[in-house]
Amino acid sequence: MLNIIHETKDIIIVNKPAGQLSQGAKGFDLDLVSEVMTYNASQGKPAYAAIINRLDRPVSGLVLIAKNKSAAAKYSTLMQKEGGFNKQYEALICGKLSEPKGTFVDYLKKDGRTNTSAIVPADAAANDKEAKLSKLEYEMISYDEVKDITHVRIHLITGRHHQIRVQFASRRHPLVGDYKYATADCGMDNAVKAVALKRNQIALCAVSLTIDNKTFSVTPDFVIN
Repeated sequence: MLNIIHETKDIIIVNKPAGQLSQGAKGFDLDLVSEVMTYNASQGKPAYAAIINRLDRPVSGLVLIAKNKSAAAKYSTLMQKEGGFNKQYEALICGKLSEPKGTFVDYLKKDGRTNTSAIVPADAAANDKEAKLSKLEYEMISYDEVKDITHVRIHLITGRHHQIRVQFASRRHPLVGDYKYATADCGMDNAVKAVALKRNQIALCAVSLTIDNKTFSVTPDFVIN
């Protein structure tokens, strides 16, 4: 069932559950865009839905969807600007960060064949048009010493493919449940056992979205057992 957080004539903000595709589902799966289109039609409105900030299937949280073409153009343009939206996430990561707060700045390149992204060294990125500047800020909320898991809040400044997942994993702190980018010695199996996750879920949630000077928030749907 669609979990609507906010709606106007132009946009709808939905709390997407982990495990649901944002768009492009096949077979009997119902992706978020299709669900919003069905909802719009049921309200006697045009069955139009354009996703602005897509979340990966294993990730939960706030998604902005435009209900008409003019709104899609407006918010898509805003999305492309650095800091155009204030997007806040919370995550559980393996291990303890060396600093309680900080900024990650990297260049990320997507591999469409494997649906993964990787960090490109800065000197190589200068000559690689596919390497995109990627920035985020983080702040530690808490650290569980027994289970060696850190709860962090993240301000996503740019929005690259798998950005949060790659930037933390590259520093040997993969997100709990993210086996795609986990390092061999990160203790992922023990971390997953310590966290209440749904099937195929990653401990990452888009908890806050600020647009048009209004902030909308949800609570993460994962906890440390």
